[in-house]
Order: sequence, then structure tokens, then C-alpha cells
Amino acid sequence: MQLDKRMLERLLGMSDEQLERVIRQIAQESGIPAQQLGLDPSSIQSIRLALGMASEEDLERLGEIYQQYLRGRRGR
Repeated sequence: MQLDKRMLERLLGMSDEQLERVIRQIAQESGIPAQQLGLDPSSIQSIRLALGMASEEDLERLGEIYQQYLRGRRGR
């Protein structure tokens, strides 16, 4: 998944329920058990706040970290 400002705006435009579904889907596709996420309404709001404050550099770094994570999972 490429996270850029356009995608970020789409995510921020979603309802809390929609955003939570997207987060859970990404976690599932990444092999992260849903119960480890600990998502609740306040955590969704915290995620939304953090995403809203993210710069282009933050998004690029997040993408790099996610790609490293995926490469590490494939190497197991």
C-alpha cells in the first residue's frame, strides 16, 4: 500500500467505523492478529489525529518501515 497525501485524505474522510475496518484489513493482510491491535474509539481518534499531523516525510518513512516489516515476514 502506497500511503501518500491523497490516500491520507481519503482515510481521514472515512467514518471511525470505516477507518477501523481499513486498519483491521491492513493488519490481517500483514499477518497481525486483530486482537493485538487493541482498537477502541479512543485509539481510532488517536490514529486519526496522528495521521492528520503526518508530513510527507512521515508518510515516506512509514512506507519504508512497512516495507521492511513485510520483507522480514517473508524471510521467516
